[in-house]
Amino acid sequence: MAEGSMANGESVFASWVDADPIPHAIIDRSLRLHWQNRAAMALLQHSSDLQEQDDRLFALQPDNQSRLELFVAHAGSSAASSMVILPVKKDYLIIRGRLIETSPGSKLIGLIFFSAQHFIDRSIISDDVKDIYRLTNGEHKILNAMMSGMNAEQISGNLKISLETVRTHIRRIYSKIGVRSREALFAQLQPFKFFAY
Repeated sequence: MAEGSMANGESVFASWVDADPIPHAIIDRSLRLHWQNRAAMALLQHSSDLQEQDDRLFALQPDNQSRLELFVAHAGSSAASSMVILPVKKDYLIIRGRLIETSPGSKLIGLIFFSAQHFIDRSIISDDVKDIYRLTNGEHKILNAMMSGMNAEQISGNLKISLETVRTHIRRIYSKIGVRSREALFAQLQPFKFFAY
């Protein structure tokens, strides 16, 4: 290790990931859970769609269980998608997975869980954007609503402000960020997006 670095980096990393609000888990191809952080434990304890049964990840809807099994069976192959989308009550559970090669022939798969509804209901842009581009609180709220897919009329209704005020904020946001279109805005802010359940 380099001078001045932490001697027990693995322990620090494990503590950091365990405290992460994004659910993470490690499974094998039989869906056996080898590890999960606290957020994943909470998800599996409180979800009516995905649970831990006999130390295995289990989707309560048969179609979702089939999707999950197929996803895990092909994880790591060149033809496989790195995520599976499970329709759940009024939402979609998005599970991203990556093969973990701890040793030759390793069959462990790291998972991260996301909720599609999260992107509508919660902020998905780092708060750093507000400081970097000197956005007001109102502009930041409107920017987050735009990035979640809302148009000006929807933002007006959701935030209970006039349509003209929303449009004024959007013009100011475009000016401060240095773009002229919604597409350019999305491209400019891509590095600031984060995803959580």
